[in-house]
Amino acid sequence: MNRKYSTVLLLLFLLVASCLWAKPQNRLSLSQTEWETLLDGRYLTRSVIWTDSVASLAPLGSIAQEKTKEAEERAKGISVASLALVPYPKDWMAQSEEQRKLELYNLLHQVSTLEGLQYGDAKKEVLFSESYTIKDPENKKSKVSDPVVQTLPSIDTVYVCQEDSIFGKNIYQHTYQISEDEVFVDITNLTTLKFLGISFVKPKDMSLYLSTIQTQDGILIYTCTTLATTEPKVSFLFWSFNLADESMNRIVAYQDWFKTQV
Repeated sequence: MNRKYSTVLLLLFLLVASCLWAKPQNRLSLSQTEWETLLDGRYLTRSVIWTDSVASLAPLGSIAQEKTKEAEERAKGISVASLALVPYPKDWMAQSEEQRKLELYNLLHQVSTLEGLQYGDAKKEVLFSESYTIKDPENKKSKVSDPVVQTLPSIDTVYVCQEDSIFGKNIYQHTYQISEDEVFVDITNLTTLKFLGISFVKPKDMSLYLSTIQTQDGILIYTCTTLATTEPKVSFLFWSFNLADESMNRIVAYQDWFKTQV
């Protein structure tokens, strides 16, 4: 192979690579106004009840988009989603895409740092009073350190115990998947979620998704929750809350957490 031909091949490879690792708008189906909102550092949010979908907010062709569609079809209930564009930290700029993917993967395993996370409009309410990785999903006391890996697996599962301000103490399964440019987490409840002692969400009836995708201009982070109910308002005696609003607060809190950890 002569030198001139090799140079042409290299230029073609770089051109293809630049298209694959493209500007974020190439991975999204957004209006100009929505795109400007994202560039301004604000969150794009959507909340729907069955017959509509939030999957159009997910990056095109992503694991997150596929999983959202599947969850909505399965749940036939409430779906909420949020999308943000987060700038790269300065010390990540010189890293390769694979190195950044490893950073993102380990970051999304740091569930202990969710403890004390504040949420809501005034950011005064604590979402998780406890949050830690456990070895045994049948034992809330089997606490272990957050895992850290040196080599990316294609798929991985860990178990997490969290006590939150609405549903109390529960166990969740975190399933991690890796694609060419995405680190995706599927968070599913393994225990019944209760409100004031009353069973409210059956095991595996709540899915919360986190997805990170690298782009030229930063990290796209998509979060979504689906619930198998079409009734957003929950009331008991003098207590009440809106499930759709509470779910939105929760996924936005995860995005806030992500931004502070990057």
